[in-house]
Amino acid sequence: MNDNLENLLEFLNQQADLFDSIYKKSTLNRKSSQQLILENGLPFLKRITPSPFTGKPKSCYQNCTSALLKYPELSYCEGFAISNEVSIIIAHAWLVDCNSFVVDPTWNEDFTDCTYFGVVFANEFVREIALKTKCYGILDNYRVDKNQILQNGFPKGALHPKFHSNL
Repeated sequence: MNDNLENLLEFLNQQADLFDSIYKKSTLNRKSSQQLILENGLPFLKRITPSPFTGKPKSCYQNCTSALLKYPELSYCEGFAISNEVSIIIAHAWLVDCNSFVVDPTWNEDFTDCTYFGVVFANEFVREIALKTKCYGILDNYRVDKNQILQNGFPKGALHPKFHSNL
C-alpha cells in the first residue's frame, strides 16, 4: 500500500469514528459519508496525465458531472483524495475509464502522486440525482431523502456494476 493511501484510509477511519462518537444517539446505521465510503470504496492509484480535458479549479463535482455528457464512456466517482501538493485529504470527484485509470479534470498534472479512494456511480444515477437536487455532487447531498443513503446504503443501481460487482 502506498503512503498516501495508507494516510487516506487512516484519516477516513478517524473521521468515521469521530462522527460515530458525536452522533452516538442517532439511529442512523452510518453517521457519515466517510463510513459509507470505507464500506464501499475502492482505491484508484493510476491516473492519465495530462487529463484529456480540463475543468474549472475547485469545481470537481461540476467538472465531472458536466464531462459525463461529452464523455459517456467514462464513469463518475466520488470519495476522498490526496496528492503530494494537497497534504490534506479532501472530498473530491473524478472520473475513471474502463481500466480504472483516473481522469481528473480538476487536478492538473502539477498534482503528483495522487491517490483516490471512493465509489463509482452509475452514470444514470448521477444524472438522476443532479436533476432531483439541482446540485452537483452526491455524497454532500445525501440529506436529500432524510439521510436515506446513510441509513440504507446506496440504493440499488446507484453504484456502477463493473466496479462494484459485489452489490
